[in-house]
Amino acid sequence: MQSEAITIEQRKEYSDAIITASRKLSSLVTNILKLSKLENQEIMPVSEPFDLCRQLAECALSFEEAMERKSIDLSVDMDDKLVISADENMLEIVWNNLFSNALKFTEPGGTITLKQTSDEYSVTLSILDSGCGISKETLKHIFDKFYQGDTSHSQDGNGLALALKVIELADGSITAKSEVGVGSTFTVRLKTE
Repeated sequence: MQSEAITIEQRKEYSDAIITASRKLSSLVTNILKLSKLENQEIMPVSEPFDLCRQLAECALSFEEAMERKSIDLSVDMDDKLVISADENMLEIVWNNLFSNALKFTEPGGTITLKQTSDEYSVTLSILDSGCGISKETLKHIFDKFYQGDTSHSQDGNGLALALKVIELADGSITAKSEVGVGSTFTVRLKTE
């Protein structure tokens, strides 16, 4: 970038690459620190009642512009309101991670679906995408720390390991199903009582 022999366009391209890499590195470091603190019990979830459906809607809306840029349709099937008792800030990390991954791995023109069902004891949330899918071998390790099945996104590791830890601390479960070329489904189950 310091060379006077490059054009203004090249300088902008290089600076954009540096900014993007810096943001990804910052996100990676933040996730590693949060995961470490959760594992060492330096952060303890604080359960308080909040509207889970509102939180999910706000999270989905935060990705609206990025979805529009890729012409990705968002389909939502959930209640208007569902109050649960959990750590709202910690669960936000999970939803942001799952939406971010769905967006990242879904080709332009694809679809991301958010489904929520509940009964008197639990709520089930699924984020489905029509993306590239995950191989069976990668799926076995998808929640492992530092595991990276798709090396083209190696800077984005640990997000699912962090999501798993948050869900476990909330006494819930998270599972993944996928088929290469078809898409992936991540399902979270949480207690409503």
